[in-house]
Amino acid sequence: MAGFNAQKHWWIVIVAVAVLAVAGLQITDQWMPENSVIGAFLFFALIGAGFCWVYSINRERLWWAIIPGLLSFAMLVALLSDAFIGTDPANDWISVLIMGVGAAIVGAVLKRPNARLGLVFAAMITLLVGIAMAPITLALKAVLIAADVVGFGFYAWRNIGVLAKLS
Repeated sequence: MAGFNAQKHWWIVIVAVAVLAVAGLQITDQWMPENSVIGAFLFFALIGAGFCWVYSINRERLWWAIIPGLLSFAMLVALLSDAFIGTDPANDWISVLIMGVGAAIVGAVLKRPNARLGLVFAAMITLLVGIAMAPITLALKAVLIAADVVGFGFYAWRNIGVLAKLS
């Protein structure tokens, strides 16, 4: 009987981890309904770890797996911030900013220029929304939004060759 070949059967790991993550979510919802954050924490941790493992076995061919892996960990951090700060809708801007930072980190890690540009653009938009939601003065919002747009514009200008290849 042949052994498990991770290079060939990487998708089995994703399926198995997803089933375990959903099972963990269901079990914690049934046995600990007052602590549903534990199930969500377990869900995002397992999904993130599974995709990061897939990325680690072949970084060239399975480069895309780092995106859902790291973004799952960003969701995990946003979930933890909700657990510590509270789930009041007035605090939602913090989770949006965390997701923007997560998208920026994924963009920084990616080696493929077109994928990196897409993640940096997603980070810019997410950060814009988070800044717009923040309970700060209108003048400070305007300055931060302008800095975000200028920062992305500078990044796009520095990577104009990537933009030309995309069109």
